[in-house]
Amino acid sequence: MRVSGDRLQWAGGALVRLNDGVVRFGRELFPDPRGAALPEAIVLPVQAYMLLREGRAPVLIDTGSGGAEAGVARGLAGLGIAKVEVGTVVFTHLHGDHRGGYLAGGYEAARVCLSRAEAEFWGGQDHPARAVLEVAGDRVQLLEDGDEVEPGLRVWALPGHTPGHIGLVIDDQIAVVGDILHRADLQLADPDLATRFDTDAGLATVTRKAALARIAERGMVVCGGHMRLAGQEEAETGAGFLRLSALGIGWEARAA
Repeated sequence: MRVSGDRLQWAGGALVRLNDGVVRFGRELFPDPRGAALPEAIVLPVQAYMLLREGRAPVLIDTGSGGAEAGVARGLAGLGIAKVEVGTVVFTHLHGDHRGGYLAGGYEAARVCLSRAEAEFWGGQDHPARAVLEVAGDRVQLLEDGDEVEPGLRVWALPGHTPGHIGLVIDDQIAVVGDILHRADLQLADPDLATRFDTDAGLATVTRKAALARIAERGMVVCGGHMRLAGQEEAETGAGFLRLSALGIGWEARAA
């Protein structure tokens, strides 16, 4: 398994990170800092991923915010992939920085996959997230824990950040974990640190600890919607494919 810039390559395919800019918050992102020395400005990169396998249509995991920078669209163009060529869009969850690119249009040919719990949660509300379900229509496929999106791409239920939040396990070697954590430097050191965006902070914390333990024990490469090595949040190609080792009450990360 080899990392080159934004590309993770292994015998079974490639996973390409698509950078979609950054979002900035103050210390209020973490309502209870638990004694951590939070920076005054907390920067989060926004990241989506493209799974490429020979003989299969591309799979896009999350779609970015779809804002003025439209980094995901630029990333696709850099790969020589048109939106209409994307075979499947998988949402880890339906927060704006994950759904916005889809709602900007162009993915009309793609199957749209998300968890049944996520669809039921947002579908029952008057909320912009519901637009994903309305736009996708009969192209929506609702998934449960352990389902295969395609061979070698399996759903991993990771609830708490949202009720139907999921990760994806690729070939039992790579975990794409969405937003189980936002700042790796802070939340790996103290996995009890929760953000204000968690629908159920208690459940999100339980999920985070169990998921990180499993990833570390199995030696998996992990990536997510915002996680990078400390200090590399704004770098053009900051390290975002990570391996974990247990340390104290949490974990430490190193570049894969």
